[in-house]
Amino acid sequence: MTNQKNRFFTLVFSCCPGAGEMYMGLYKQGISLMLLFFGTVAVSAWTRLDELCILLPVVWCYSFFHTHNLRQMPAETFAEVEDKYIFEERFDFREDWKLTEKHQRLFGWLLLFLGLSIIWRTGLDLLGTFFQMSNLFWYLNRSIPQVIMALIVLYGALRLMRAPKDGAAEESMETAEEEKTTN
Repeated sequence: MTNQKNRFFTLVFSCCPGAGEMYMGLYKQGISLMLLFFGTVAVSAWTRLDELCILLPVVWCYSFFHTHNLRQMPAETFAEVEDKYIFEERFDFREDWKLTEKHQRLFGWLLLFLGLSIIWRTGLDLLGTFFQMSNLFWYLNRSIPQVIMALIVLYGALRLMRAPKDGAAEESMETAEEEKTTN
């Protein structure tokens, strides 16, 4: 794999998050960045949380400059670059997709915030439609999937935040076994 790619095509592909990395031969990194960028757009549009779009310039700039840094690396250094998914170091995707307790709580709080935001915005919009009864049925039809998704997200957040620690689960199982043997 070589990083001596055409400057013009490197510039063109680096304008789309992930495409520049894929042009350089780093497909896992490119797919990760594309999914992060376009997934944020999709979730933001679907949940109507425009605040999520604040992440888009960050992902775009990272991808753009990362591509150009890869192109300017010496060939020996570029040959040592490992093609791996962006979040592979933070999460172990090979073993049961478990998060560490710290990441589990953080992800739980993020999901809780996302779910509450969706319900809040939907509730405010719903109250506004009570004053315009002609739009009520149209709005209910449009907002029911969003409310259901928000409830699912909230349920997942609460499950993650209340999940027992690995050691606590083992201790409770041992205690239950001890109680059975004493009876």
